[in-house]
Amino acid sequence: MKRILTLFITLLFTGICNAQLSVGDNAPILLGKDSKTSKEITLHNYSGKVTVIMFWASWCDYCYKTLPVMEAMQKQLGQTKLQVISIAVKVDARTINKITDEMNQLSMISGYDKLGKVLASYGDDYMPNLWVINRAGKITGHMPIKNDEDLVKAIKMVEFELKQ
Repeated sequence: MKRILTLFITLLFTGICNAQLSVGDNAPILLGKDSKTSKEITLHNYSGKVTVIMFWASWCDYCYKTLPVMEAMQKQLGQTKLQVISIAVKVDARTINKITDEMNQLSMISGYDKLGKVLASYGDDYMPNLWVINRAGKITGHMPIKNDEDLVKAIKMVEFELKQ
């Protein structure tokens, strides 16, 4: 029993337990807290829809360019088949609300991951980065967004998934 416990602790501290998720993997269920209500956001709430999760940070300049694009995609493609969830990492609700209040009438979900645990469950720390999850809860795409070209590719991934 001690050997198993020692092995588990070793794996935990070497980062193997937080290996990056891949296409085909089940997406983590917990997605942080809603910045408006502080209620837990769970993937189950959006089963039957394509779910787009975009991790971002308040210190990331390109993230600020990506947020309005994600909101426009949500508005254009609607909420019947798609739910976009932006998750700010290592920040509190008040800060997020100050930023997103400038974007009138958000239709995407604005969440936060104060301790970075949700981001860690995906095994990626680049921001912004986008994950596409199909109607069954499986990851079908992932894109670290470094420039406008990556942003266009990410939108095309979402559009492709919606056609499936």
